[in-house]
Amino acid sequence: MGQNSGKERFSASAAAEHRAEADPVLLAKYLDYCSARISEVFLSLTDERTYQIMEEAAREAGLTAGALSFQSMMQLVTRKLQVSVPLPDFETWTTEYGEHPERYDPYLLGLWESEGTDQDLEEDHDR
Repeated sequence: MGQNSGKERFSASAAAEHRAEADPVLLAKYLDYCSARISEVFLSLTDERTYQIMEEAAREAGLTAGALSFQSMMQLVTRKLQVSVPLPDFETWTTEYGEHPERYDPYLLGLWESEGTDQDLEEDHDR
């Protein structure tokens, strides 16, 4: 680990705390946006490139690629892309989304819409 590992952990911890206090619908939209961007990159990869990324991620994790399930392979690729795809942090995204939602709405997959639905179902169940 580098010299900044403590600072990075603090930043990640502060970011996680900020997300926990956030509007759940806004947080769901942010996660939806990030998922959409990573999916877009993932789908643009050739099969060969996907496999190269998976092999690299498996080596880094000390795993044998041939022993992994397909699902595990795809999770490794997804995690690798999460690190390499430039995504704004939640605070930056929230500010930018608040000012110009039209820039981000086309990228949302619609997964965020279940956030309100899930809460409505819980409220109906409690009645």
